[in-house]
Amino acid sequence: MKNTVKFVMIAATALSITSCGNDKKNNNESEDALVEERMVDEQEMEGMDHMDGADMDHSMHTDAEMKTDDVALSFEDENVAAVWKAYNSVRLALIASDPAKAKQEAANLAMIFDESNAKLKSAASAIAASEDLKVQRTSFSQFSNAAEAYFKGTLNSGTLYKQHCPMAFDGKGGDWLSNEAAIKNPYYGDQMLTCGSVTATITR
Repeated sequence: MKNTVKFVMIAATALSITSCGNDKKNNNESEDALVEERMVDEQEMEGMDHMDGADMDHSMHTDAEMKTDDVALSFEDENVAAVWKAYNSVRLALIASDPAKAKQEAANLAMIFDESNAKLKSAASAIAASEDLKVQRTSFSQFSNAAEAYFKGTLNSGTLYKQHCPMAFDGKGGDWLSNEAAIKNPYYGDQMLTCGSVTATITR
């Protein structure tokens, strides 16, 4: 449609130039320049429209990918959700090498469990009973090993990542759970923050 309009404009201008005669040569040259300027402007606008469309498509695609990556973690049971929240708080405290915070959050974690989850309750209580990072991290590893089975089959959405550091505990290795794929090591903190890898995932 735009090409047709351009052709009509050019044809009309040509007829106008012919009828005006040689005595209006200067005016005709001005009209020619105006037509050419309009054509260039329209071509530039078409190019910009195309680029804007491409940028919009790219932006929409990127936003969709971000939404896929950032699916919120949710659980079928409120009690399980509370366990995860407290567990994750302990994990973050150990990453920060903050034994006082780990002790406090572990006490909250231990309070959630009854005797039907004695192993988890015992491990959480052991973290809360100490302010020694080494002891806390050992008990956190024990809790994490038992927690994998506890969390399986409980998710409504999102992903839990089982992660492993081969150097933890004098080379014996240690596992933990995280709600993000990026490695943040709770057994070494900032000494070896990114040491480890994802070994499994827990999904719905």
